Amino acid sequence: MSQFPQLNQEDLDHLNIVMRELLAKSEAHVALLVEKAGYLIHQCGNPESIDTTTFATLGSNAYNAVQFMAQLVNENNFTSMYQQGENFSTLMVNVDENSLLVIVFPTHLTVGSMKYYANPAARSIADRIVFATAREPGKGIDFSDLDAADVQALFQKKEPQ
Repeated sequence: MSQFPQLNQEDLDHLNIVMRELLAKSEAHVALLVEKAGYLIHQCGNPESIDTTTFATLGSNAYNAVQFMAQLVNENNFTSMYQQGENFSTLMVNVDENSLLVIVFPTHLTVGSMKYYANPAARSIADRIVFATAREPGKGIDFSDLDAADVQALFQKKEPQ
């Protein structure tokens, strides 16, 4: 896994547009951009009763575990994972080698409709990550030594010094 690129305000604005559009079109409640090691990178929506940091970590771990199981049976095209609940369901969509898009939505909405809206959003986010990576090739953020609760602070706008 390569390093995650540093995102600037323009990148965050792009993520906001894409993720808010996803929520508006799909009627989902929450969209999270999660680094596959479990770190919450960005969020949109109404996470009122959700600890999004913990949710991101658990979602990433679940996705990674099931992806590994799929590889054990030679299923290498693992692009999404769905969890159905009584009130809310979760769809986790692969964005790129480093990140996932996690969507929380009411159960009266179908997973098919979520995938319909999530797939173009994931492609747009992946394209933006490629763009951000190209700004400083070979440089990025290594999350392995960071506190998971403090990762989002890395992606806040900083004033020039």
